[in-house]
Amino acid sequence: MKLERERDGRGRECGRRNVSNGAEVLSWIDALPPDVRAAVLGKMQGQRVPAGAVIMERYAPVRGLYRIVKGKVRLFSLSPDGREFLYKVYAPPENLGDLAAIDGEPYPLSAEALTDCELLFLSRKDLTELRRTYPQIETALLEFFVKVARSSLLFIEEASIFPLSARIASRLSFLASSAKARGEPMTELKVAQKDIGVMVGASRQAVNKVLADFQSLGLIETQYGAVRILDREGLMQQSLRFSSSPAENTPKHHP
Repeated sequence: MKLERERDGRGRECGRRNVSNGAEVLSWIDALPPDVRAAVLGKMQGQRVPAGAVIMERYAPVRGLYRIVKGKVRLFSLSPDGREFLYKVYAPPENLGDLAAIDGEPYPLSAEALTDCELLFLSRKDLTELRRTYPQIETALLEFFVKVARSSLLFIEEASIFPLSARIASRLSFLASSAKARGEPMTELKVAQKDIGVMVGASRQAVNKVLADFQSLGLIETQYGAVRILDREGLMQQSLRFSSSPAENTPKHHP
């Protein structure tokens, strides 16, 4: 995978983009033709936020979207009783707040900087004007969010019917794929067991037991604050074996 540092029309670094033909993109901005991408990036304003800063707050009025240039950001929500759901940890060149910037509704999730971050901000007003000017943006948005919708359906299925071991295997595979798309080693996942538990809705103790089982099978190796993938194919099979065809899911009636 070939990555190159990307700069906007004013010479500012705005992340890295994948320049391999047919490769997966992590932001709809990177799927745009070069001239349209430059127009979008040229409208964005640079921001620096320290670790621990809240970038977006759930249910807050939308201002616009953010593109991560440097650093890592966690996207999460809190239940009324204080329980946390960690959706994902985002890194360059991913975006935050796209959906709200498109439909004008409040932000659906909160975002907090895990490290000192450099961001680019695009207001909803500027995004709307760009969409009117460049029809290619509509195509890029549609194609990107169709993929997001498919992933969301899989997450719903996992949360509803998969046992904990399959949910953890699926989430580790997802994190590995995301790392690969960013040009990072997909075998070295910097994720704590506590965070895995928040992602799949389980206690740290329950996650620890499943990871120990995976380690005994030679699928992973646990490290402090990280998980090393040894057999990604075998890990994927831990979740895929719980997925079945529609015919297999049809209830069988017995006399």
